[in-house]
Amino acid sequence: MKAIKQLKKGDFVAFALILLLAGGIWGLGLSRGTGDLTAEVRQNGVLVRRIALTGLNEPVTFTLTGEYENTILAENGRVCIKSATCPHQDCVHTGWLTRAGQSAVCLENRVSVTVVSQGKSDAPDAIVR
Repeated sequence: MKAIKQLKKGDFVAFALILLLAGGIWGLGLSRGTGDLTAEVRQNGVLVRRIALTGLNEPVTFTLTGEYENTILAENGRVCIKSATCPHQDCVHTGWLTRAGQSAVCLENRVSVTVVSQGKSDAPDAIVR
């Protein structure tokens, strides 16, 4: 059996560069979506209400009716479907939405709540070729 090769100075430099690159990528990921958060509530694909979540001073509660009822609760920086009369309750079990891109959906009542960022970034989300 061969002995394990000793690390050289160049190995440590390569390792440090990899760590620096990984830290930079991680830091960029944390800085995305730092704008004001807004909840968009839709029923049957139609925007019913838009709620600014950032800096919300008092809770906002309202109910959407249809085949079932969904009660939406918005507080400072977060939103959820608090209660629903639908049979599966998946929308309620989703819990609090606090980050841009998160959503809760009630398929039975065709209701969706999505958190979006009102940031001023012009960077694309993805590039497809």
